Amino acid sequence: MSLTVFPSIHIDRGKVVHLVEDQVVPETGETDPLAVALKFQAQGASWVHLVAVSERLHDTDLATVVRIVGSLRIGVQALFCSVTDDDTLRRALRTGCARLNLGSAALSDPDWCARAVAEHGDRLGVSALVRTTPQGPRVAADGGAGDVGDLWPILDRLAGAGCARCLVTDIGREGMLTGPNLSLFRDVCARTAMPVLAAGGIRGLDDLRAVAALGPRGVTGAVVGRALYTGALSLSEALAL
Repeated sequence: MSLTVFPSIHIDRGKVVHLVEDQVVPETGETDPLAVALKFQAQGASWVHLVAVSERLHDTDLATVVRIVGSLRIGVQALFCSVTDDDTLRRALRTGCARLNLGSAALSDPDWCARAVAEHGDRLGVSALVRTTPQGPRVAADGGAGDVGDLWPILDRLAGAGCARCLVTDIGREGMLTGPNLSLFRDVCARTAMPVLAAGGIRGLDDLRAVAALGPRGVTGAVVGRALYTGALSLSEALAL
């Protein structure tokens, strides 16, 4: 099974930012998300992963995603942390992104989330920010301060609704370049048949090889962010791998 690499672009009010342990950090280089997306496309990416980090659905971020979708020849997977109901979902889908992932705010309403993924099929997936605790993996709220619930029943409900994919991010490793939580990804794959996208901590080619080795277990993609911006990882080398 091949691994799809998703270069990630986090945006806030139309500017590129980063999430480091779920805290927003401004980008010090290129801040235009479209320019970054075009660079990733030129380097050979087949997808880009856009994350609108604000807890409110801003028109600026919606317009930014529309602009990127209209300018690229490759797939756009988007995540709006503010999508929590039918209205915000419709507005997010109208951006034209090929895939949309629901975030932790949506997961706090499991019944609505299950209905949404059942209605929209392959176009809709979910994103789980996971915090490892002595009691097991928990889904963290967007912003990292709150707790949505135990990861396993949430995944069971989504799988039962026919969810197309689950993006799993270890919140303690996001943006930290400390290596991916491979045991978490293995555990998720053992508990669900949903395709899994792995994120958090990926810092180089060795980490990507380790994530790719989980392909037979159900990991189909890796979302890579901070390593691409710091130069720790070359996207062209990652795609070649």
